[in-house]
Amino acid sequence: MIKTEIYDEQKGVKIYTLGNNKGMTASFIERGATITSINVPDKNGKIENVVLSLKNYDEWVKNQSYINVVPGRFANRIGGAKFTLDGKEYKLNPNDGPNSLHGGPEGFHSKNWTVKELKDSDEPEITFEYFSKDGEENFPGNLTASITYKVTKDNELSMHYQAVTDKATPVNLTQHAYFNLSGDFKNTSIADYAIMINANAITEVHDDCIPTGVLMPVEGTDFDFRKFRRLKTIKDFYYDHNFVLNSKNGDIILAAEVEDPESGRILKVFTNYPGMQFYTGNWLDSTLESKYGKKISRQSACCFETQFFPDSPNKSQFPKAILSPGKSYNQKTIFKFEVETESDKDFFPEV
Repeated sequence: MIKTEIYDEQKGVKIYTLGNNKGMTASFIERGATITSINVPDKNGKIENVVLSLKNYDEWVKNQSYINVVPGRFANRIGGAKFTLDGKEYKLNPNDGPNSLHGGPEGFHSKNWTVKELKDSDEPEITFEYFSKDGEENFPGNLTASITYKVTKDNELSMHYQAVTDKATPVNLTQHAYFNLSGDFKNTSIADYAIMINANAITEVHDDCIPTGVLMPVEGTDFDFRKFRRLKTIKDFYYDHNFVLNSKNGDIILAAEVEDPESGRILKVFTNYPGMQFYTGNWLDSTLESKYGKKISRQSACCFETQFFPDSPNKSQFPKAILSPGKSYNQKTIFKFEVETESDKDFFPEV
């Protein structure tokens, strides 16, 4: 099922909704290729929205927290807002202190993407495309980027990112979805969530979140989520870190799993990217209001941003995040939604 409706009549903004025969739906707008809602069942079969959702289009325009957008040209941070490629230094527009964050102040999150294709079936798809001119935010190369969202029969939202360029350029695309699994933002804290992350290390960072270049083992630290841990058992649980996933030859793997004990909803994140930024919404400051009438406050949602490592253009030891002419950027991520069953009760920790 695909449904196209007017979202903001005055501005001529459309909203596109994909759905399967189990009641799962996901809706999108062109600005930022943004997810406006993902509706899935809880353990009692009640279907509700599990991502942050703003009350109107004007709020999406004011969105400075990258809520549910596709950032680019380079998601996450580039240290010093500069990099050298093929002997030439490129100075970017800083928007995170001295650093570049998510492609700069006018990155892909602030652009209107074009709907290139709609496929209506029992697993409907929508493809958004954006053309980024050579020199936009001072990145080299004319770049055509796209993301195809698909709602599957298994209650998955799959994402396929592609891009081509006419000059070598850094590319790192992700979906900055903020998850609150309570349903329709009923519970504004994520403290009860049980988290598993399939990673033996993180990219160690300086105080400004720029990697040192060292891969730091998680064993014995508050970054060890190889077994499920409830966030409330970790003091403050302040996370904005890239986890080095236990990837295998670029295959799609289970990167993370999160369970909300109250709703019984489970989110599983699969990807073929090498890294994932786990972010606990530490900078959400109540300036935005959800469509459910509540302020969006600190640690009221969390993100699982599959990606290349931050500052990769300046770290030769990291997986290469440079796209060359004649090559195709080709990355996949899946958000899969399930519900807790009686057999799961002893699997998730209570403390």
